[in-house]
Amino acid sequence: MGVLANLRESAPIRTPHAHCARRYRSKRAKGTALLAALATVFLVVLIGTAILANTLQGLHLARHVREGTLAFNVAESGAERAVRWLKDQPFPPPGTEAIDPFGGAQAMGDGTYSVTVTPDIGNGGFTLKKYKIVASGSIYGRTEQVELILRQQSFGRYAYFTNREVSSIGGGRIWFISADKIRGPAHSNNVGGSNFQINWGASPGPIFEDMVTGAGPRMDYAPTNPSTEPQFLQVYRTGSRGYQVGVDRISLPSSSDVQKEAAWGGSSGFPGATGVYVPVNGGIYVVGDSTVQLQVDGSGNQVFRITQGVTITTVTVDLAANERRVQVGLGPVTTVPGRGSGVLYSSNHITSLSGTIANNRLSAESPPSILTRSAYTIATDVNGSRNITITGPVRYASAPDANLPINDPVNLRPGTLGLIARNVVLSSLCPTAMEVNAVVMAGSETVADGSFYVQNYNTKVPTGTLKLIGGLIQKDRGPVGTFSGGVIRTGYVKDYHYDPRLADYPPPYFPTTGNYDRVSWRRLADD
Repeated sequence: MGVLANLRESAPIRTPHAHCARRYRSKRAKGTALLAALATVFLVVLIGTAILANTLQGLHLARHVREGTLAFNVAESGAERAVRWLKDQPFPPPGTEAIDPFGGAQAMGDGTYSVTVTPDIGNGGFTLKKYKIVASGSIYGRTEQVELILRQQSFGRYAYFTNREVSSIGGGRIWFISADKIRGPAHSNNVGGSNFQINWGASPGPIFEDMVTGAGPRMDYAPTNPSTEPQFLQVYRTGSRGYQVGVDRISLPSSSDVQKEAAWGGSSGFPGATGVYVPVNGGIYVVGDSTVQLQVDGSGNQVFRITQGVTITTVTVDLAANERRVQVGLGPVTTVPGRGSGVLYSSNHITSLSGTIANNRLSAESPPSILTRSAYTIATDVNGSRNITITGPVRYASAPDANLPINDPVNLRPGTLGLIARNVVLSSLCPTAMEVNAVVMAGSETVADGSFYVQNYNTKVPTGTLKLIGGLIQKDRGPVGTFSGGVIRTGYVKDYHYDPRLADYPPPYFPTTGNYDRVSWRRLADD
């Protein structure tokens, strides 16, 4: 009994309930761990799926961007080819209908492009014609479109332009000197290896106030090449950034036939008898040598007083009445409807030109706007070696101000004038303080020379200043004076002021460069 009792006291009592509890706790722990593991796996899968989705989305976006960029590049390439096509045309395309210059879609790599060139609906009345280019580029199912608005570029954009930097008279080099001031864009075609020649040693400030470009490889300097920024600032307003060499050559017009036809109002049937003709659809057509005096009457109208021998023909352009009144000597006044083309063309020399250009006709509101422009081009037969000789100041009735916006009333008021001839010559009888307000072109692409120069430039004394407000374009450099040691000795010092109005609003039928300015650019679609 004692042993039995002892055994009973020391042996644990195992009940069915306690055993099940331990098994339950073990299964619950395993279940919790499994749930945790499953949750972790689910979270990892979820994160992986999100990363994969983001990666796929990124790849899709990258592919979308890449394809869009490729399509955009194809469209831009098509537009640039259309710009080149437009520049290569012998004449600006007429009409208003859209043009397909390449005959449908063109292949480029794995893509294609198509282009339309549409003349502006207002081109008939524009001095500078405008065109819209729309180019579509497609590749890998993506299409992009770009639109360019182009406008013809006028030679009026230059303050100074030469084809060759040597004298049209003696063939020698002509230098810019320290006292000269060129206050607008300047360019040289560098024909025959002639470069801009600049004697800057005594210059207290910039000779060139705007960008200078040359088709040649360098500029020629005296006494030495500028090598420091302060030295470059004596030559160019923006220092060493003020010039660029190796740019494209720009061709001069081949003749003055455009102005001839504009003055006559047609391309055939030109008169041969000496006299002054005022056709309804043209301007003023002069046969025979003449002198031209520019006047403004009491009503602000432009008057051309044209003298041939003892015969004086007076042509009054009345902008308000939209008519021209013609009187020969003291004879009756004949009225010709319309203001005309604005071109006076002479098949022979204009032996004397001077006077005043009338103001534009402005509206009465404040600020005013231009109702009618007082804008004229006077041209001779360039390829026939006909000259214009200036014998006195040629001025606008109101002076423009290049420091003010072109839409400022001060710049809205003055008229504009263009002069075109084989040579534009300043008479040795011109005053010491001489002024010409015009954009001047001398020579053409097909003649051997042509320049703007002073008659007897190497003996004309006392010296003075030649102020030009407008621009000067010439085949060869024309001498206006001589200098020694950087000091003017005979003729004139140059003081040339750029008239920025002439880039956008040149005189009627004034020649264009063959290039086009980009008025606007935009992206049209992203499919």
